[in-house]
Amino acid sequence: MKPDKEEKKKEAKAHLKEELREFSIIASYLGICFAFLATVKSLILIQLGIHDFVHGYTVAAVEALGLGKIVLLCHNLPFMKNTLDKRPIVISALVKALSLAVIVFIGGQIEEKIFARHAAEVAMQQRLIMDCTRLFCLVFVFYLMFIWRELNAVLGPGKLKSLLLNARG
Repeated sequence: MKPDKEEKKKEAKAHLKEELREFSIIASYLGICFAFLATVKSLILIQLGIHDFVHGYTVAAVEALGLGKIVLLCHNLPFMKNTLDKRPIVISALVKALSLAVIVFIGGQIEEKIFARHAAEVAMQQRLIMDCTRLFCLVFVFYLMFIWRELNAVLGPGKLKSLLLNARG
């Protein structure tokens, strides 16, 4: 092989390795957060006589994996890079968090309509409270993730982690 091809192959391998590492961190974070939200929802539903733990955790795992990849893909979209990344981090992270939360929320509503798992058992008022709470929690989860990612990008890789987790002095 030519040195150029060998070098490109090494670069592609390094890029893939970095993207897999980043994906695993994002998917793990989302998985933990979504599992927590699924537990809360299941505990509320169990009070209504609906046992839905397995389904909730399955959906949480699938959402974490799917959204982990979506986050990576969206981060490289021109809309995100050219428009939002020039705004203050607080605004940029909030818009990204709201966008992703709405996508997840709509996906959850579609899933609920298709599978109609417990629509009849949950009163409209309870459903509204659960949906609003879930949407708020999703925005919060995504906001923290995007704040972390954007601060890490501005400060440089590993700098934020070092600032937060290492002893000062």
